Amino acid sequence: STQSTWGTALMWWWCVLVSALVGCFGVPLPQDGVLHTMRPVHVNLRPVDSDARSVALHWSYRFAFPDSTPNATHSVDPPAEAAAGVVYEPDDPYLQLHAVSQSAWAVLTASQSERDYYVHCEAVMSRLFKIQNVPSSYSYRMFLDRPNVGRVWSDSFRFFVPPSAEESTALVAYGDMGIWENGVMVAQALSTFLSRTNSSSSSSSSSSSSSSSSSSSSSSSSVEQPPASLVLHVGDLGYADGDPVKWDKFAAQVNPYASALPYMALPGNHDDLDGLSWRYNPRPFYRTFRWGRLRVIALNTEEVAGLQRDSAQYQWLVDTLESLEFEQPRPTVVVLGHKTLLTTSTGHGGGNVPLRDLLVPLLIKFKVAAYICGDDHGYERALLVHPESGTHTCLHLLVGSGGARLDDFVPEQPSWSVFRQKSFGFLRILSFATHVSAEFFAVSSPDVPPTVIDSFMISSGGPHSEVKVPVLLVVLSVLIIVSFSVYLFRACLRLSAVPLGRRSLS
Repeated sequence: STQSTWGTALMWWWCVLVSALVGCFGVPLPQDGVLHTMRPVHVNLRPVDSDARSVALHWSYRFAFPDSTPNATHSVDPPAEAAAGVVYEPDDPYLQLHAVSQSAWAVLTASQSERDYYVHCEAVMSRLFKIQNVPSSYSYRMFLDRPNVGRVWSDSFRFFVPPSAEESTALVAYGDMGIWENGVMVAQALSTFLSRTNSSSSSSSSSSSSSSSSSSSSSSSSVEQPPASLVLHVGDLGYADGDPVKWDKFAAQVNPYASALPYMALPGNHDDLDGLSWRYNPRPFYRTFRWGRLRVIALNTEEVAGLQRDSAQYQWLVDTLESLEFEQPRPTVVVLGHKTLLTTSTGHGGGNVPLRDLLVPLLIKFKVAAYICGDDHGYERALLVHPESGTHTCLHLLVGSGGARLDDFVPEQPSWSVFRQKSFGFLRILSFATHVSAEFFAVSSPDVPPTVIDSFMISSGGPHSEVKVPVLLVVLSVLIIVSFSVYLFRACLRLSAVPLGRRSLS
């Protein structure tokens, strides 16, 4: 009798626990034995258009068919009975939420005993403006409607509107993260760092912004903003190498900040391009967009044939850089690529020489402020040197510090290698009305806040100035004008002092 009572009690508690899990995590029990749905997960945002007025919202859910389907990744039709959607608040008459598109792909699970079908959903939010009486942030949730199951909701997320072209802003960049212990540590540190508001930002950035940031006239000024408005991942995301389970782990790892800020990812040599395209960056993987006073140009350096002098990407890059010469005020330009051009790291033999010969003359000719990359693991700030003129106006910033095993540096440090550190961490670039600066935060422990180990100014030949005139020329022009004015004034005085008769005789 006692054993029967205990058995009944344990069974009752087991039922309560299962019901609680289903209610909390939104995982419905199978209704038909075929389609097993999951709640919307793996949320990330990414910039869409060139002026950052539209942002794509991406999420996914998974279902499984335990049948004998082919063992090759392929496209399938999304389940017709599953309707996905998104809701946001507060209401905004300007914001447009476009229809949700769904695409499903069949992939093998880790055990390869059954097929998992990932449904990737995407909705584009456009007409995002920071103007008066328009929200500067929104809370949003995704849902999945299933017959006989009901509506399954995702967690609630908060999204911040991208900065306007006249607004001071900041972005974070890193590469080569992975899902190992150190990658998790950097992601957690970055999530904590980005969850802070400007009121608690670092002293260096707050002092700079108080002296030079331009204030916005919108009501959004009362809303606390995170210390960065964009995250850039320069390749080698989760080191998935085609494994969907690793992609899932990585997506969950970066979800806390990729769901709040636009997250722009480039392909790396450990990123299968199909997996990257589904989630973070559609083909052709190279694009440009304006972010505040910064112009971001992202390259695909992984498909070798796609970045040669006669390639479509190279011609696009040249056209893009040439068009910026007529953009006023001229933005500070940063170019992103996974492969390094010049480094003292031992990871890949000092940089990709063919890519360096191709890109460095362009970067220096068009006054690009910095080339940001990964591939080698560590942090280094270097100067790119023009192969013919010897000038070095472009910074080479290696930020392959996201969590992959760190590489060593060669013992000798040449003059063009300004600062290097075998350290995990991330780079933050701060763009203001008068200057652009940067700082690298080292991450050494989950329990220790990130520490700035390198800070510097970024120069792009006078960023944000509409007309760049040498100071000496201005001073000389003023002196000439003043001298000529004085001469004319004295001549008029002498002429007025001469009698009228003498004026006619002379």
